[in-house]
Amino acid sequence: MDKIICLGKNYSDHTVEMKEAQPEKPVLFLKPPSCYKELKSGESIVLPWSRGSIHHECEVVLKLYKKNVIAVSLGLDLTLREVQAKLKSQGHPWEISKCFKNSALCAPFIGQRDFTNWREEPFALYINGELKQQSSLPRAILSPDAAIHHANDFFPMCDGDLVFTGTPSGVGPLAPNDVVKLSWGPIQLEFRLADEHK
Repeated sequence: MDKIICLGKNYSDHTVEMKEAQPEKPVLFLKPPSCYKELKSGESIVLPWSRGSIHHECEVVLKLYKKNVIAVSLGLDLTLREVQAKLKSQGHPWEISKCFKNSALCAPFIGQRDFTNWREEPFALYINGELKQQSSLPRAILSPDAAIHHANDFFPMCDGDLVFTGTPSGVGPLAPNDVVKLSWGPIQLEFRLADEHK
């Protein structure tokens, strides 16, 4: 993996909930591979709670080979929301709010042949058993193929790159000891958030 490519504002309902203008095409930003963590069922994940409110953004994630999708997953693009808001208000880049350890969490990837209806299957995020986010790829502004083409217009695409395809509405804060469940077809994975001091 060379990089993690993320689409912002690819679901109009999320743009509305953030009270922001919808751009002509989704925003693109990058995360380094050091932010990435493949999740294991039942494990505990440490996040930097001392840096402020951390919001979940549930997203379908694509793994690329020669600019084609070879596997898919469901992941979380985590955001230090207060840090992001402050940087945006000052007109500064907001990578600091997106690029921290464990800020790109993913369930294990599944090959397309093992998840044939991934383009239509609804995905969901649960926190402590409560549904927080739910959507499907047809509701996104750019389809997976269009998202890859959009990114390819600006970035050199490398084998193994990941594409986070954007989050629907329902984003919100996480807290230590939350139990998080990612649900998307054959992907059913639950993990816990740990206190960073333990």
